[in-house]
Amino acid sequence: MTTRTPEHSPRKPFAPPQPTTGKYVVSFSADAWHPEAVGGKAHGLFRVSKAGLKIPSGFVITTDGFDDVINRVISRVSTVADLQAEIMKVELPDGLVDEIRMQVEAIGATEWAVRSSAVAEDGERSFAGQQHTVLHVRGLDAILKAVREVWASLYDKAGLVYRTRLTVDEVPTGMAVVIEEMLNPETAGVMFTRNPMSKDAKEAVISASAGLGTTVVEGADCDTYYVERPSGYLHKAELVADALLDDKALADFARAADEIERIFGGAPMDVEWAIARSNRIEEGLQFYVLQARPITNFDQVTPPSSVWTNTNVGEALPGVATPLTWSILKGFSRRGFEQAFASLGLDVPEEAELVGSFYGRVYLNLSEFVIIASAIPVMSPKRLFSVAGGGGVELLEDSIPKQSSTKFIARLPQTIPRVLASQASMPLLAPLWESYFEARCEEFFERDLYRLNHRALREELETLDRLFDRTGLVMLTVSSNFLMSYMVVTEFLRMFGTADAARQEQKLFGALEVASAQPGRALLEMGRIARRSRRLRRIIKELPSGEVYSELLKNEKFSDVEHLLDEIHEFQKRFGHRAPREAELSTPRWREDVSFVFEVIRGFIDTQHLPSPKEVAREHKRALDEIDEIVSKGFAPGVAQLFKLVLDFARGNARRRESLRARVVDSLDMYRHFFRECGRRMVQNGDLQDVDDVFYLRVDEIQDWLEDVNSGKPYQLRVVVRKAIYEAFSELPGPPHTFLLRGSEIISEDEAKERLNPDMSEESNDRLTGLGASPGRVTGRAKVINDPHSGETVKPGEILVVPYADVGWTPLFVGANAVVMSLGGPLSHASIVAREFQIPAVVNVKRAMDAIQTGDLITVDGDRGIVFVRRD
Repeated sequence: MTTRTPEHSPRKPFAPPQPTTGKYVVSFSADAWHPEAVGGKAHGLFRVSKAGLKIPSGFVITTDGFDDVINRVISRVSTVADLQAEIMKVELPDGLVDEIRMQVEAIGATEWAVRSSAVAEDGERSFAGQQHTVLHVRGLDAILKAVREVWASLYDKAGLVYRTRLTVDEVPTGMAVVIEEMLNPETAGVMFTRNPMSKDAKEAVISASAGLGTTVVEGADCDTYYVERPSGYLHKAELVADALLDDKALADFARAADEIERIFGGAPMDVEWAIARSNRIEEGLQFYVLQARPITNFDQVTPPSSVWTNTNVGEALPGVATPLTWSILKGFSRRGFEQAFASLGLDVPEEAELVGSFYGRVYLNLSEFVIIASAIPVMSPKRLFSVAGGGGVELLEDSIPKQSSTKFIARLPQTIPRVLASQASMPLLAPLWESYFEARCEEFFERDLYRLNHRALREELETLDRLFDRTGLVMLTVSSNFLMSYMVVTEFLRMFGTADAARQEQKLFGALEVASAQPGRALLEMGRIARRSRRLRRIIKELPSGEVYSELLKNEKFSDVEHLLDEIHEFQKRFGHRAPREAELSTPRWREDVSFVFEVIRGFIDTQHLPSPKEVAREHKRALDEIDEIVSKGFAPGVAQLFKLVLDFARGNARRRESLRARVVDSLDMYRHFFRECGRRMVQNGDLQDVDDVFYLRVDEIQDWLEDVNSGKPYQLRVVVRKAIYEAFSELPGPPHTFLLRGSEIISEDEAKERLNPDMSEESNDRLTGLGASPGRVTGRAKVINDPHSGETVKPGEILVVPYADVGWTPLFVGANAVVMSLGGPLSHASIVAREFQIPAVVNVKRAMDAIQTGDLITVDGDRGIVFVRRD
């Protein structure tokens, strides 16, 4: 069959009977329409129709109808599944059904196509296939049902993930619905007005199939024609059987391509078309435009490849971040990194994206960091990031443009005194700031936020923001000081120390008595108390962890129980702001939930031996003596004393960094307490259904609500949608810990290395490599724990294998023989605590959670950064 089409000269638009507009409905014959009201697909059809090209007769249900339906049901739902179910059964707004009936009767078609037209659809991204289309619809009731299905499809989880792609803070858009006469095409398909592969502006690509053309859209076999514009000359044809389009038809398509691009301002367009007869009007075959949208990413320049990593940030915030957490950390991280680089005399370009979110997970742009740091002439980026932890730099070394060092060198007269002043002043200023912060923190938790009026609550957030920013910046300054002093120590070792001293570098940063190890010490003491009491052993071992505390309170009259409760209350007072995954604001803290504490104590009860305080002190002194011995034997007389001064200063910086990190966690706990009060008031105001829904809002949205209490009406819908996205992202496997981003393609570090060097040998399943974090070599059975709240504990002699480890995990270190971790670097929190507890550790073992199973016999070599896996 060969199809011809008529000439495409402008014509008078077909005008269906009045009325053309109503409260909820706009006919395609209307003289005016608002793009936001009719959505992307309908807006394109309006433009095509007004220019004289033919579209199926029909009308649009505007976003007002959709919004009215959502407003009727949103207070009754808490999930997108509930929302979709309510959409399918809620009573439609007054007048909507009448307006639809009037349009259907006026047009008089027997069958209809009901199609989505979301506000964001057919713009920068096509949303192709993400919302429902219902074809061959007969009768008013079936039309209304199809409209509901299209509305509900906006909240399909797959579509939500497609639209957001990377972040969890999606703001839901409206949905209009196109209802148009159902055609029975002789031929249909898709036309790209320009070749999307070659980018040839003079070549249109036309795909065609007999009938509805769904095989084209779905990617099945079809005819494809490559046609010169505007002549219609056929460059090439790929046919399934006999040609569906003849030369005359192809020439018409070429002219139509020019006309459609003119309508849309010269943009390359993706056009769905049909050659059909109307089912209700006596006329010959006509060329219909069914949809016209820009070809997505046609002129987009692919950005340079970049390497992203969560090796360090993933330790503090693993998994998917809630919108509130992400919005706060994103803003602070930019300011913090700018200050850190500025202290070294380096500039951060305004367009540089230092932190990003991929499927809700936080990553650092290693490429940007390396580019900025490359201006330091004596600093190898590979050296810098090997110290900080993580890999991936080797993927960039040949492609990263090195920055000029001219500006950096010119600033040295100002930079050097600033760096030295920071190193000299922070040992005094950091403790002073900590004292100030602790006083403000105590005042905050003593204040009854419930009694504050709305204005005072807004001012409280401003105060919190200032306190968090300042505390974070002091912490980053101390962290920078530690990194610099650590590198001085390692260079000192390399240049003046013996080979044996250099190999024992990690031991030099053990026995620090850092603040982050203190929760583990406190839990150890509670374990000793529990082991001495039969009553406590029975309660803790026999009851679920969540019921232990209430049972202890019932038995408080007994001295042993009272003693343990006193220790628990002191623990909550000192460390109640901490928890596993503590950088996430939605995570309950130990002061709110102590069940994890009892899980750890239960593990201690089963341990054959717990070290006494004297044994711990004796082991600490032994570690310090070993450091003195390494220094005295590793350097020549005179040099040893100088190195000891440098080392002591770096160790002091390490202690200050860990202490300031605890204060940052304190400030996050203050944020959590504050935002939950905001959530309580929003629930009271009818804006949210649950207090913890507030964590699915962004901080700017909460600020808007604090400015205007009536601005929270759209928030419940946002929460429902974002919860669905959060859950979907949480169920998906996250991107690799380090990956190469090439356009939109995420390439794992191993795959990228293999592409660069196909002959490289792969890491075997029985030998995993990482970074040595704490020295020593031990062999034992692996205990793989993915979640510290799982109730699993480490038995004596077992080796703890975890994806990450912040302070909330470290109590498990106390009973472990060694630690293996997927994330982290030698200066990360987990590494410092492992050295504090003097157990071997290897971090940044990227395949640890896949290659190691509970019960595997493994050997951890903390000196070389290797884990050997031996399966029975």
